[in-house]
Amino acid sequence: MNLFIERHPFISPEKLFLSLKDRDYFIWLDTGLKNIENRYSVIAFEPFLIFKSKRNRISIQTVDGVKRYSGNPLEYLDELLKRYSIPYNKNFFSPGAFGYFSYDLGWQIEKLPDIAVDDINIPDICLGFYDTVLMIDHRERCLYLISAGIDRAAFNEKRRLIRKIATSLIPSENSPVHIDKISFNISYKKYIKAIEKIKDYIARGDVYQINFAQRLEAEGIFPADTIYRKIRKVNPTSFSGYFNAGDFCLLSNSPELFIKKEGETVITKPMKGTRPRGKNRKEDEEYRRELLHSEKDKAELLMIVDMERNDLGKVCEYGSVRVKKLRQIERYRTVLQATSLIEGKMRDGLGFVDLLKAVFPGGSITGAPKVRAMEIIEELEPHKRTFYTGSMGYVGFNGNVELNITIRTILLKENKLYYPVGGGIVWDSIPEAEYEETLTKAKALFLTLGEDRISTTFGVR
Repeated sequence: MNLFIERHPFISPEKLFLSLKDRDYFIWLDTGLKNIENRYSVIAFEPFLIFKSKRNRISIQTVDGVKRYSGNPLEYLDELLKRYSIPYNKNFFSPGAFGYFSYDLGWQIEKLPDIAVDDINIPDICLGFYDTVLMIDHRERCLYLISAGIDRAAFNEKRRLIRKIATSLIPSENSPVHIDKISFNISYKKYIKAIEKIKDYIARGDVYQINFAQRLEAEGIFPADTIYRKIRKVNPTSFSGYFNAGDFCLLSNSPELFIKKEGETVITKPMKGTRPRGKNRKEDEEYRRELLHSEKDKAELLMIVDMERNDLGKVCEYGSVRVKKLRQIERYRTVLQATSLIEGKMRDGLGFVDLLKAVFPGGSITGAPKVRAMEIIEELEPHKRTFYTGSMGYVGFNGNVELNITIRTILLKENKLYYPVGGGIVWDSIPEAEYEETLTKAKALFLTLGEDRISTTFGVR
């Protein structure tokens, strides 16, 4: 398979976004925090193949039309990834499959009850297979055009497009956002009652921890490009992304890495424990110390670390799984977060689908033990999570992988906006405080929409 790599002068990802966002299945994996670990952003559009699945119903679309199948979608996906594999190369990003995996894909991995209502109705998997990607190197201030499996004429066409964008002027005005109605899908009283039920399950020994979420919903006019550009300025994060999936858009403002695989090394970075940012440096430091010394938050994270170590151990070499960083506090524009870093080495002969089956969905957004936690989530949350707490990102034809966890993520479909927020519940959780934490996590969205008086909006206090 031909692999073309060409270096070009730097073009800001924002300019590329404005130029290309309306192209079919445009996706931007966006490094909002540009540091040593996060030096690249990547953009792709106009895939040569689109893979979608809903439970055991699968569709594969190419220029020849749509073919439909019935079966385990992960088996079909594994076959496709093997078909388009290319040799490992020095660039982390290569042509590959970009898109998302819904939380509800978990029903294809585990036997789980089917109780909650699927009112959004989007695919469990939606991936575009792209033969060309644009990789932006923020450290070296350059752009790489990377293509595989296309001829020289097609590559030259992509080159001409990049040069045209580089010399063009792109209007950057924001379209107006208009909100007609805004609410949560769970009332305050029902939320408190659900937390109390979770604590009963914990007292009985069913689980140690549950991640419980409610969903903010709005109706109105929500231009996807405007909202995404605003939220990435309000709250820059390391694993953001924008995906135009045809009849809906996914706008992720996630700070959490789920899995990253480079060569045979795989890491996961669970996140547990949240505090708001302070109004000044002194208050900010007080919140940081409070989170750092909180026994409740520390216990939550350690439980998830143990579970993630076990999950990685299913596909990694014996003795290779290590906790590289047990607990550190990360600062974002609106919140402080506690994270850990776990690393392992994949066993020979295992690929991406083996890894996904072992670790999906991420333990930080289910609870422990995972399967029982997912059963309780299905019982107590009124609607299917769909995109929320799934993963968005990249599965390279070269074997590399980077997926976030789709928290702090917006789904726009028709005239509706969906934005779930949740938190970890343990035995000593205070229901009212857990509710307030969900509002803290929603702050970035409210600032984006022009509403920062969260408590007043919902009449909680």
